[in-house]
Amino acid sequence: MPYELILSERDGPVGVVTLNRPKQLNALNSAILTELADALTAHDQDDEVRAIVLTGGAEVFAAGADLKEFATKSAVDVMVDNRVALFDRLRTVSKPVIAAVSGYALGGGW
Repeated sequence: MPYELILSERDGPVGVVTLNRPKQLNALNSAILTELADALTAHDQDDEVRAIVLTGGAEVFAAGADLKEFATKSAVDVMVDNRVALFDRLRTVSKPVIAAVSGYALGGGW
């Protein structure tokens, strides 16, 4: 499945997901979290995948929450967006997920 903000591939029995918003230092907005949850779920459901590696950029793994996205939303928008549900999807992945962190991992990226 093609993604805009992440890269997802399989290297033998390993699923590899790479955060790919280098200009925004891989800041975590709703779109990248949705793609991340979709990719991790797809690897989790693939019987040939034994483990998943999650990585980011060479200097910044993830800068945390995308504050520019939050600046444009009201409190009601944030509640409707339901970012917690995306994190709940991430927690349901049953295969081992290994974070290959290089550089900064700030806020939610930590």
